[in-house]
Amino acid sequence: MLNTDGLVDHPTPAPYPFGPPDVAAILDAGLAEHPDRVALIDGDQQWTWAELDGAVEQVARTISPGQCCWWPPGNSAEKIISILATLRAGAVWLASPTNPTKICERFCSVSLQNRSQILDPFAPALVAFTSGTTGAPKAVVHSQHSMIGPGLVSVELEPPTPDERIGTPLDLGNANIFMLGPLSALLRGSTFVVLASRYAPTLAADIATHRVTRLFAVPALAFDLLESDAVDAEQLDGLDRVILGGSGAAPELLARFATRFGVRPTLSYGMSEAPTGVVRESLDDPIGSGRGFPLPHIEIDIAGTNTALAEPGVEGEICLRPSTTGPWARTWTGTLGYLDDPERTAQLYRNGALHTGDIGRLDTDGALSVIGRISDLIIRGGTNIDPTALETAAGDVEFVTDACVVGVADERLGQIVGLAVVTTPEFAVADRLDLTDLARSINEASRIPVDAIIVVESLPRNSMGKVDRAAILPLFGPEARLS
Repeated sequence: MLNTDGLVDHPTPAPYPFGPPDVAAILDAGLAEHPDRVALIDGDQQWTWAELDGAVEQVARTISPGQCCWWPPGNSAEKIISILATLRAGAVWLASPTNPTKICERFCSVSLQNRSQILDPFAPALVAFTSGTTGAPKAVVHSQHSMIGPGLVSVELEPPTPDERIGTPLDLGNANIFMLGPLSALLRGSTFVVLASRYAPTLAADIATHRVTRLFAVPALAFDLLESDAVDAEQLDGLDRVILGGSGAAPELLARFATRFGVRPTLSYGMSEAPTGVVRESLDDPIGSGRGFPLPHIEIDIAGTNTALAEPGVEGEICLRPSTTGPWARTWTGTLGYLDDPERTAQLYRNGALHTGDIGRLDTDGALSVIGRISDLIIRGGTNIDPTALETAAGDVEFVTDACVVGVADERLGQIVGLAVVTTPEFAVADRLDLTDLARSINEASRIPVDAIIVVESLPRNSMGKVDRAAILPLFGPEARLS
């Protein structure tokens, strides 16, 4: 049921089995148990838990409850302290790459006008933005309660190791990354290391210098580390966990990374609305299996065409519900909805579940395989085409290093299949025949028609590493068509 602000009134969830009730209290346990332990590192500066608490409190005193706060882009300790202070003060963090003044004013003046001075863990505390890879980004609202769930679950699944240090070079202004990085580290009682550069040689040097043990990244960064001649494998010796999200990755890439650096990358599936990860790849499966099990506070259903649940092995839309068993039962709450968009919020929550818009299937053992986005499906002359298989086939071609498939508008068929590829320098497109041969070889491997093809220097990606399909689509002019 939606409230007067067009957001969801979740039933009050059960408390988490352990940990703080909200982000505002995230430093309390560490402050009491190990105040002198290092909590945060940024270059040659570091903060103990006591020093971090003092810095956060100093900024929090300048912020009013209900205030809407936006912080400039860039990875830094200052940004982490500012965001933690925003949430401690009971204000709202606006996680956006740019300063959207109008949204901030609208949210502060309407949605929070009657907010209590006492911090409510279930009230709006965060406005994040979806990646917008297939259209305009949506403003996703979360509470402090939902923000700490993924980090607390990680403690149970993978207990912290001695001297654990967590780092990510991904944008900390992205709410998902902030939850997976600094919030996860603090909930685990570990040290977070600010990694400011995505340039592979610099990133590897920073990982080695600061003895990072747990890295969050995207497949594109894993590829860069693997391919860089300036990266020494010994620089990554200290890593015992590499978690990749934001997009899928070829099994060959994961296997090569594990062989060179001695640590197996683990794929994670999630979304801004969850928030962040809800499924983690099983380490009992072969590397690159693409299967994973739901985190313990989540249950996953596959919705059939008649909203009935699909049988194992049947593909359908992935739907999320709170777990009903174990210590994590009824603790999960997803997003409170989309800001100023009650229709989309109502569409998101149907039949008691959060509908993800992703296609997947469940195996008989409960493992989930993610097939792709419903919105990414290409309808070519009445036939549904999933771009994933074609992208995988393209990636297996010797000279192709990256690929993306989009549906290009066509007067006769409605949509045709457009393929954008990144190639190695050795592959020079001398004439039309080269591209035609490349398209034919990919078609033979995937059994999916390639109607148009272009070669690009790189695929545009957002801060989560996801390919921006909307930015690629305009590149397909008439000359790209093969017939």
